[in-house]
Amino acid sequence: MTSPITIQHADITVNVSIDVAALAGHVVPPILTALEAHMATEAELLTALTDKVDDLVDDVRAALATLAADRDKLGPDGQAAFDTLNAKVDAFDAEIGDADGSDGTPPVEG
Repeated sequence: MTSPITIQHADITVNVSIDVAALAGHVVPPILTALEAHMATEAELLTALTDKVDDLVDDVRAALATLAADRDKLGPDGQAAFDTLNAKVDAFDAEIGDADGSDGTPPVEG
């Protein structure tokens, strides 16, 4: 598709035709490539952050499991501190909820 453009200045007139499709073919791909690269970088960063959060959650759960196994060996203050920590983790888990559906059983189709 060619688009005619007329440029006038004083007594000079210039008529130019621009092949928009050809121009778009040279301009748009680099813009898309840059945008795609930016989006890929964002996705990589968010995936890395998700992996770190998963590791943190796993570490906290493992530590709580170890403490729970030895809870009877804790003194009263240690047991109270454990109960407080466990309650905070449960509250945080409830606050986050089950956004990805991984906490429950899948619905039965039928």
